[in-house]
Amino acid sequence: MSSIKDRISRFFTPQIKSNQKSNVLSIQNNPTFTSFDPQAVKDAMRKARGKIVPDPRFQEKLADKGLEHYQDKLTPLLNNSYHGQNYHSINSNKRPLRSPIALKHALSIPVQSILNLNVRPGEPYFVLWFLISSYFPLISACLGPLANMVSIIALIEHWKVDKVTEKLVPDKRAVVVMNALSLALGIIGNISLLMNFSRSVKYLISQVTSILSWFFASALLAAALLVTHSDLTGVNSQYKASEGYYYAAFTAGFYFACMVILSINFIGYRLKKYPATFNLDQRQRTLMLFTIWFAVWTIIGALVMGTLIEGLSFGSSLYYCIVSFLTIGLGDILPQTSSAKVAVLIFSLVGVLVMGLIVATLRSVILSSAAPAIFWHNVEIARVELIEKLKKKNIHLTPEEAFHKMRVLRRKVRSRHNRNSLILTVAVFMLFWLVGALIFHQIEGWSYFNGMYFCFLCLITIGYGDFAPKTSLGRVFFVSWAVGAVPLMTILVSNVGDTLYDICNDISLWFSTWVFSTKDEYDKVKKLKKKLQEDQEDQLTLNSDLVMREEIHENHEIASLDQEEEEEEEDEEEENADDDSSTPKEEDLGDVFPGSGNVPGGLNSKLTLSTSDIDGLRTRIQKKKEAHETLLIFLEKLKPLINDSLETPKRKYSHRQWSQALKALNSDELPKSLPEDNYDGFWLGDNSPLRLPLIEPNYLVLRIYFKIEMMLRELVDMEIDDLKFLNIDDDTSGDSSYTQNGNRYQRNSGSIRFQK
Repeated sequence: MSSIKDRISRFFTPQIKSNQKSNVLSIQNNPTFTSFDPQAVKDAMRKARGKIVPDPRFQEKLADKGLEHYQDKLTPLLNNSYHGQNYHSINSNKRPLRSPIALKHALSIPVQSILNLNVRPGEPYFVLWFLISSYFPLISACLGPLANMVSIIALIEHWKVDKVTEKLVPDKRAVVVMNALSLALGIIGNISLLMNFSRSVKYLISQVTSILSWFFASALLAAALLVTHSDLTGVNSQYKASEGYYYAAFTAGFYFACMVILSINFIGYRLKKYPATFNLDQRQRTLMLFTIWFAVWTIIGALVMGTLIEGLSFGSSLYYCIVSFLTIGLGDILPQTSSAKVAVLIFSLVGVLVMGLIVATLRSVILSSAAPAIFWHNVEIARVELIEKLKKKNIHLTPEEAFHKMRVLRRKVRSRHNRNSLILTVAVFMLFWLVGALIFHQIEGWSYFNGMYFCFLCLITIGYGDFAPKTSLGRVFFVSWAVGAVPLMTILVSNVGDTLYDICNDISLWFSTWVFSTKDEYDKVKKLKKKLQEDQEDQLTLNSDLVMREEIHENHEIASLDQEEEEEEEDEEEENADDDSSTPKEEDLGDVFPGSGNVPGGLNSKLTLSTSDIDGLRTRIQKKKEAHETLLIFLEKLKPLINDSLETPKRKYSHRQWSQALKALNSDELPKSLPEDNYDGFWLGDNSPLRLPLIEPNYLVLRIYFKIEMMLRELVDMEIDDLKFLNIDDDTSGDSSYTQNGNRYQRNSGSIRFQK
């Protein structure tokens, strides 16, 4: 044996060596392998990353472009708020000061979701493109993870059941492969969408990836369903469809719906209705994470409960988890063992909490962005129509008349908006209720009335358990129907809560007045309430009155302290009267500028000020005093406004209050006299703050804050100019030091230094 091995080794060794030599020569002759440049690799990786990852400055450029596009729409916010204006001080470095805080806190809407749109409020199809840009990605973010959740059950469960034995039959190999590929593509589509939400990958790359992935995932599942369907149909067919088959059918529908929704969003981008980004804020981006969390937790729960509960398929286990997490509790499936009961407690608790997070996030998203955006759009349309009517009738409005017209216009738009919301809520409720009852009537064989009874109890999460879906298709449909119907119903009912509260409050007022007072008194109380809601003529709210009482108490204490200080100062003046009598009081600037008295090296010896210079300084000091008094007045006005902003942010101010505030701010937007061709009376015009969805206390707080900041900057500039003026003729030759009150001062041309 050893001799044979030696022969074989001697036969092949030269050839191996020759091959190694040739390979070495080929490597040496090939420049690709002889040189390795790490910097070139880094550059290539950087270029590839630049093509995939969005530019970090993209959102900043987008915000600047949006502000420029919405300049005329946001004029009331951008006036006197440092936007586009330069105010220089000693530390400003000549940088333009902007005011994003005004855009963020003075409006009742996430303004960035509006600035991203090229279609503005009041223009045709604004609401359509706003919903497509903001809410279509959210719908995909909710459907995508749920589709993956159902798709996993469709892959685990066999699609055929033997009619005789009622046992599951393995699927064909091609069906399993297509099912697995569909799940993989669906997960890729969701990961790409998540990267698009987090802005980790460019919009175009992630959007195209998601659309293509979900399209092919839906196509593969449809092909697998057709292949299986041929075994389920026919006169002599031995099989019937299982829960896995129906789950696959619903998954294909979900993938296709996500693909269509994202395609419509992509079409909006191609039509240049909005830039290459999802029009979402942070809460909306967080919603997808909650949905993924819910889908993963439900899948884990379905797998665990399908293992712990004997005789329960994974498809029915998913149905059981959904019934538990939505707090319906039909009672048709019950855990028997202790381990199953413990698992139910744990999974149900976390599942209910996650579903609550999803419902709360959805509700806040709808209330914070959709309602104010639509309200702004409708106000703009109604405002323009009203101005056109006034022009046709040649009616000129005074500012007060225009203000009340604008208030009435906003109230009508708000009323119509609430009415439409109520109609939409009822329509959605009826759709889920009646259509769901019809489908359960067809699938389960119940009467239509029993189907309505079952669906209504599920929508309000009661679930007596006398009716529950038993068929495979019934349970699969219930999973999809309940996941969409119950959270949406909760959101819609909570949104109508404010309207219902106002209605009940009016009914209560009417009933109490009808029982305990006459009709005249009731009408008087109703008019008074309406007037208080429209024009709150008192300057302070109840909470602001409390603040004012506290301020009066503090002012009394401060006044007593000031009186004691004045008495002490009078005593000191009487003691030093003889020393001060020789000094001219009117021309003495020592109290204003320390170190400038009649001392060696003081201002009188180093600077020669003419009478006109002294008068100029007095004038400037008087202006500073007036500016400081104005600042104190603004600070006093700011306190009740801040209280309103914190306690009653929805408060509306009267025409007198608005006029006083704008006049006190020296606002250029409130005209002293209206031109003859003016029909809007300012308050209906383009510069009116009421054309925006304002939070009025926040708006006035910010306007006063900006005014205070501007005045402080002007005071600082005046101080700097005074210091420069006092050092113009400063002679730096010789000894510029001097002594006063035992302290030694060193004067330079640009500064005063103190030495012990």
